[in-house]
This record gives sequence, structure tokens and C-alpha cells, in this order.
Amino acid sequence: MRTNRRGRVRACLILAALLGVSACTGAKLPNQAAGKRSKLKTTDTTLTPAEAAAQATTASSIAAAQAAAAAKGGKGAATQAAALGKSVASDGSNFHSTLFSDAEDRIGITNNSITMCAHAALTYAAAFHTDVKDLNVFWSWVNDHGGIYGRKVTVTYENDNYDPQTAITAASTCRDKNIFMLLGGIGFDQIPAVRDWVENLTSKHLLYLYHTANETTGKRYSFTELPTTQSMGKQFAQLAAARYHGQAVGILKRHSDNWEPGVTAFKAEARRLGVKIVYEKAVEKNAANYTQELLDAKAAGAQVMWGWENALAATEMVQQAKNQSWSPNWMLFPFNLTSQTIGDAALAPKLSGLAMFPAFSYGDFSGEFAKYADDMKEFQAQYAQYDGGNSGVDLHSFGGDLLFLNWTAQKALYTQFLACGQDCTRNKFIDVLHGYKKKPISSSCFIDFTRPNTHLGGYAVNVMETYKNPSDGKVNWRNTQTCVETIG
Repeated sequence: MRTNRRGRVRACLILAALLGVSACTGAKLPNQAAGKRSKLKTTDTTLTPAEAAAQATTASSIAAAQAAAAAKGGKGAATQAAALGKSVASDGSNFHSTLFSDAEDRIGITNNSITMCAHAALTYAAAFHTDVKDLNVFWSWVNDHGGIYGRKVTVTYENDNYDPQTAITAASTCRDKNIFMLLGGIGFDQIPAVRDWVENLTSKHLLYLYHTANETTGKRYSFTELPTTQSMGKQFAQLAAARYHGQAVGILKRHSDNWEPGVTAFKAEARRLGVKIVYEKAVEKNAANYTQELLDAKAAGAQVMWGWENALAATEMVQQAKNQSWSPNWMLFPFNLTSQTIGDAALAPKLSGLAMFPAFSYGDFSGEFAKYADDMKEFQAQYAQYDGGNSGVDLHSFGGDLLFLNWTAQKALYTQFLACGQDCTRNKFIDVLHGYKKKPISSSCFIDFTRPNTHLGGYAVNVMETYKNPSDGKVNWRNTQTCVETIG
């Protein structure tokens, strides 16, 4: 039974990588026996009135904006952005990138197409009953509504198997497809390897947009719009001080040079804030059994545990602690797979977490969700249309938040392509990023490339806690603070 369970949760870990997220989880999956996907009514292609309205409003806005841009001969990015009601135009500076040569500048973009490719861990996607079609719903919708200035978007995926060297091979395969941009999914360990490979290419260079990783400077071709490993470690220490003031902290962390900068930042901020750390232990990747470490942390007097690991490991940690009748407060990367797997026990006490993506709980538009309810409704409407029916994904389940964060990243990227304009090239896309300081969509945090590291645009996180969704009884995560840089 252990092997089957690990296989199923590893499949979720793979899905998380596909979506460009930072972790996944691991204990027994709720109501996910082998076989067909759950056939809840959420997969019905019939839209609710609110979903239909959201989709119709966006469609008409885009149609008007595209027409306005075309009328201006390709110089209507600002007009299109204004019609969408989004702040996506470039800052108007005189910066003009010449990073890509003339021969490289238009690779992957033609008059009628934009081609991108992502390296991600595809190994167990089929075992999880997922398909690439689940990941490209947003682009399908865009293509059916005129594309980007008439260009159809194609995004493909190459398996990196959660391994740095394999990730380089996957990125190389993407490069051979003559893509406009390389996208990097989750991987604290994989992304630094691919990033270095991209930067050291001597010909046929790539534009690389990647997920969270440790911070470096001096990069030319690589950009991220999310907080760094170091930043998140510091913010987790602030969470410990703010939410669990006076309580002793234990750390279970991934044994990895690429994860360690987050721990170093956590400990520095903890010292500044007076947070007492009584236990720290590094664990190997896929360790699975944390019994002894948990016993040692409990004996050391830990009242709060920080699980600095992917959610596959973190869920095992929480579940195994509860199996010992020990329920400390936990700080984790927040995913509905973790909370739904643990169930009501995830509310006693509530789990807390930080994420560079927004919470999603199907059909709940109250509280902090109200700040980006328009995006949630649009997301639900598109999945009902393009990924509905009995073979579609169930957004009530733990896959819903993963797909939502993927969708929000794609929509934000879409707005940047709009800002790039009808005559977009790689250099002009870099021009868009240069000086970019905007909140592209309601569910995103501000992206700010105006700070000293001009290849880093992410600083804010969402603070979350577990709760029970009143509409379906699922134990999910919700924001308690949305898009904050400092937690207090």
C-alpha cells in the first residue's frame, strides 16, 4: 500500500511541476482511487450566470481591444490594454534591448503564431489522470478569441523528471523547437541548473522566464516574476514571529544547497525578531519517513514546525506527527492537496503558509477571495467550457488550486504580450519587462523590475491558513493577507 500511495502523490508532485508551482504533497489522497476522474457536477459544461457574464465581458473587451490595435497598425498595445482595463503597458522609458541579434530576435514568433515550451516533470502525469489539455485551457480560450494580435499561441512541455541534468536536456529539446520563450516550472534544484545553462549558451540564445529559485545577479537572458528562495525564507520567519509569538520553532528542511539559502535567511530574520529555534534537521529528498525527526523535535520543545520541503514531504510530516498524537502549529507551502488529504485534522490547529500564488477554493468569492473573484469566475467558466464533461478535471478537488495558479500565470504573461505589441520580438519583450511595475491581473501580486536586480520582479507573497469551504465542505486554503512583502 505504501508504494501505491507514494505513486499517486508523486503524480501530484509532477502535476505541480507542470503548473510551475513550488511543491506538491504526499499522504493518502482523498477520494482518488485508481480509475476515472471524479465526476462531480462542477465538470458540467453549463455555465452559471456569473461565469457566463465574466466570460462574455472579457471576450467583448478583448475583441474591441484587438480591433483598436489593428486599426493603429500594430501600435495599439496601450489601447488594447486600456480596453481590457488592465495596467500592462511598458513604462515609456527609452530603454531598448539589443540582447538578441537580428537572427535571434524573432525566433518563435511569426505573423500568425507564438511558440513557447516549458521544462516540467511529466513522468507521472498519466498516472494522475491529467493531460496537457488541462494545462493549456487559457491559451485555448485566447486562440478562440483572436489569439494575440492574430497570433495563435502554442505551448508544449518537456519532461525534466525533477532532476537538474534531465532538466537541461529538456530545455535543450525545447530550444530545438525554435521557441520564442523557455518557461521553467517548479524546481528549486532544477531551475538553477537550467538558468546557468541558458546563460552560458554561445549561440541560439534563449529568453528564459522561470519560477522561484535562489537569487543571483548578473543574469542576461533569465527573468523571474516571483519571490526568491531567500525572500520566502525571510518571510516565513516573519510569519512565525507574527502568528506564533513566543513559541519555539523547529525546522525540517530539504538537504540541498539550492534550498539552504531560504533557511539561512529564515534564521537571520528569526534572530532579528527574537524567534527561538530549538531544532533543525536536514532530510533527504523523498525521505518519506520522518518519525525520528519528529520525535526529536517534540523532545526539543518545538511548538511550531516549519516544513521547508515540497508538499509531498510536508504532508507526510504533518500526518506522521498527528499519528504520534502530536499537533504542533505548522508552516508550509499551502496546497489544497495537503489540506484535503489531512482533512478536518488540518484545522486542529489550522495550518499556515506562504505562497507566491493566490488561494483557490471552488465557488467561494468571500473575504480575501473577493479581491480577485473576477479571475476565479473567469477561470471556472473557461474550464467548464474547455475541460468539462465526464473526462474533465474536477476543480473542487486538490487539482483546482494548482490549475488556477497555472491559469493566473498564463493570463499575466498574456497581458505582457499585449504590452509588447503587434510587432513584438524578444528584445521588445525585454523592453516591456524593463521598468515594469504593475499588477497585471486581479489575482496577481505586483511585478516590479525597477529594483536593483532588474531580472527579479517578485517580492510579495500571500499569507494563508486552512479553512472549510462552506459550499462543498472541502478543507482548503484561503488568503488571510494578500500580496504583502512584510508580514506583521
